[in-house]
Amino acid sequence: MSTSSVRAFATRGLRPLRVGATPVPHAEILENVRGPLAGHGIDLQITVFDSFDEPNDWLAAGRLHANYFQYLPFLSEFNRRTGNALEPVVPVHIEPFGLYSTRFDRLAEVSEYAEVALPADPVNADRSLRMLDGLGLIECAAEPGTLARVGDVRANPRRLVFKELTSWMLPSARDDFDVVFLFGNQAMEADVDTTTALHCDRANPAYAEYLVAAAGGADHPDIRLLAAALNGPATREFIATAYAGQVVAAF
Repeated sequence: MSTSSVRAFATRGLRPLRVGATPVPHAEILENVRGPLAGHGIDLQITVFDSFDEPNDWLAAGRLHANYFQYLPFLSEFNRRTGNALEPVVPVHIEPFGLYSTRFDRLAEVSEYAEVALPADPVNADRSLRMLDGLGLIECAAEPGTLARVGDVRANPRRLVFKELTSWMLPSARDDFDVVFLFGNQAMEADVDTTTALHCDRANPAYAEYLVAAAGGADHPDIRLLAAALNGPATREFIATAYAGQVVAAF
């Protein structure tokens, strides 16, 4: 999907710093540090994306100075696949990743031949399948150090039917599938209470969401100022207050 908006204001005399983000909570957290950065002479310009497809491409092409929407496994896979060297700067927050259903109230109720929608990108498909494996719903035989794929499922006692969807399609598919994986930001945008998940992975540091810079850009003074603001006590307080525990600080 294309970008939804660019948030910028009157900036006379300020240095532009263009950062790409998904809407909730990333862009909201960035908005919270706009004022302090202006005090350092920085005009924080936030480009909001509706999907995970474009922010890294824009950053690699030089259309952004940084982005903030992803965790390290996703970044590493992008760099491996494209030959880029985007750089993680600092972790900011951790979101829940959960398994939701409008048809079942508990995991034990998930029936034979239930249709399960999971993200199609390799990193998040791996995360989904490993969650199902850990819950005992399937056995996944991926080799160590590789990303699990649907083809690696070796035991499927409930004969679950898997459908991989582009990540941005998952929220709208909730009523079309028996079980759907949702990222925390998607659940919040759709007003889905994460406590209603059949299972939810919370506060897992392996999936902290990072501020990311272009190759060689992590030590740029303005990026460091943004990193300091995102890892400051005011941001920690904002996250705790605004998201009431659904999102937690990663620093």
